[in-house]
Amino acid sequence: FHTPSPLLLPSLRLFIPPLRLVSAAMWQVVQRGNVQDYGMVEEFISTVSEIVPELLNADQKAQLLLGLRARVRVSILCLTDGEGAADEGF
Repeated sequence: FHTPSPLLLPSLRLFIPPLRLVSAAMWQVVQRGNVQDYGMVEEFISTVSEIVPELLNADQKAQLLLGLRARVRVSILCLTDGEGAADEGF
């Protein structure tokens, strides 16, 4: 079984401008609380941490991803509760 090696520094330099752009977009998603787009943020974090494994340790990555998922669940619960209250005339 062969695991891919991380990219070398010269190769990473090619990714920096697009990476900055995508990072800024993901940060805006989080700052604005666009929970419906947190799946993209989760995928971005997973992809970047695979490319640059020393960016986050396993605990940091797990905590970050679980926090994003929890935020989505809370948002869904709030929407569900709001719909129930609207149906009951509250």
